[in-house]
Amino acid sequence: MASENARHKATQAWCKSATSAKVMDPVLAEAFAEIIDEYREALLWCSGSADFGPEGQAREGWIKGVQPLIDA
Repeated sequence: MASENARHKATQAWCKSATSAKVMDPVLAEAFAEIIDEYREALLWCSGSADFGPEGQAREGWIKGVQPLIDA
């Protein structure tokens, strides 16, 4: 079962201008949400690497690109 946050993110696909005329498919939205949760878990796991910690060589990219996705 997908998290509520992932469901909200998945349903945003039907709000984009290119897809707003499409009828939302709740089963497909749930599948997207489950995949979003899987990626979020993988990103959280990666956050344990020293490369993403203070003084790590990937820290700046983590703060700018990944951390906002996890926090959202």
